[in-house]
Amino acid sequence: MFDFTDKVVVVTGASGIGIGREIAGRFYQAGAHIAICSRSQERIDAAAREIAGEKAADILAMQADMSSVEEIRAFIDTAAERFGRIDILINNAGVQFPKPSLEVTEEDWQRTEDTNLRGYFFAAQRAAMYMMRSGGGAIVNIGSVNAVTVVPGQAVYAATKAGISQMTKSLAREWGRSGIRVNCVGPGSIPTLINAEIYKDPAVDRAMCEKIPMGRRGTTREIADATLYLASDYASYITGQTLFVDGGLTLVHG
Repeated sequence: MFDFTDKVVVVTGASGIGIGREIAGRFYQAGAHIAICSRSQERIDAAAREIAGEKAADILAMQADMSSVEEIRAFIDTAAERFGRIDILINNAGVQFPKPSLEVTEEDWQRTEDTNLRGYFFAAQRAAMYMMRSGGGAIVNIGSVNAVTVVPGQAVYAATKAGISQMTKSLAREWGRSGIRVNCVGPGSIPTLINAEIYKDPAVDRAMCEKIPMGRRGTTREIADATLYLASDYASYITGQTLFVDGGLTLVHG
């Protein structure tokens, strides 16, 4: 369905078995040149091999901590130097430390905000500089239903995800005349490493499935489908939007 032949796509947080890894793999299958990063060089090299096999060297796989503005800029600059431009940025890297709000430390807050919000902004800023030189591009931020729902123990994470949705609107308005579309995908409950600990209890998993109107948790592929759509020409007149891919979870209050 999607054709990204020769497009240059940058995906942050693409190691492991999570959303970023699935998105990067789908772009590669659709013909894109991809640059991926992770805090671990070993993990991101493994992700490149899983995506491209013997052609893993075709992928730029680079260690970069998205809480570091210096490393963000180095990663995006390296991608632009290698492939000549940047067409699409997928801001995906994220962290969370679920705990009661009275137990949240300054370090918890800082690590979450630095990666989930500050990192997104400065990655978008750097990528947009290159996009403007080549006539435009698309940015898709990976947010969360936590931007609009209320989950105890997720105050800090939710604050960053709400911030991502609002930042998406602001950047879309500011950069629209430069040919840059900025959108956000808000996943619902998707099994990934970041939430594996929460759902290791089968009863917690069943309770979530009972809460979701469609009766099941989503898949990383379903999030990737929405992300590729928003990055594609099929969404050429869509900008500043958050698309919740959640099986109806945002229809349930609390």
